[in-house]
Amino acid sequence: MNTTQATEPVCRSCNTGREKIIEFLKDHVIDKKLVTDEVVYQLEEGKLEGVYSDEMFFSNLVLSEYGFRFDMTTVTRERIYVLNSDKRRGAIKKDFNGVSVFRYELAERKSTSEITGIMRLVSSTVREHTMEGIVYGVYDLQLENSQLSWKEQQMLYRDMPAEKDNYRPVAFDAKVRFYLENGKLRFEYIPEYYDFEPEKLTRTLSKDQYPAFVTKER
Repeated sequence: MNTTQATEPVCRSCNTGREKIIEFLKDHVIDKKLVTDEVVYQLEEGKLEGVYSDEMFFSNLVLSEYGFRFDMTTVTRERIYVLNSDKRRGAIKKDFNGVSVFRYELAERKSTSEITGIMRLVSSTVREHTMEGIVYGVYDLQLENSQLSWKEQQMLYRDMPAEKDNYRPVAFDAKVRFYLENGKLRFEYIPEYYDFEPEKLTRTLSKDQYPAFVTKER
């Protein structure tokens, strides 16, 4: 059962950005189930191919004096295959199938009245999950015309499967958007994919690019 706890009441007539965002989450996001249709993407300049789909649930909205948090649970079906010379799928390079819980923790900053925060992995059944110990900064929250959007910026780097048995350091940023389509919730995730240089702590936009992911309430 999902519960909402608060140290102060949420006023639906208030005009603060935080109150309006909480209201939107309560009305349209929390307790929703969404589904991502199968998406195919390529990595390592066409040497690897990934296939991704999932089910997504939002829950556990908890309020505090200046902030709020909620969980995003994903039931993920994702495998990365080695492509043969004829571009057919061969061996499975990595199996990311499993259930993961991510937590968004956000608060209003007194200095700017902006809402910022973090997103992190809480738990997962995925073996060798590349999100363990990874934190995203969440910023630029905007609620306009019944659309809630924000940006995510990854701290440092995470692993990405490469050729043979190798991994390489990469970083993902993203633009995220909740919106309604014919009264149904949509979750849009547009990733920006970077090669990362650990010694210099610099990033370069990768030649490989991920497609946009759109998760839909059915």
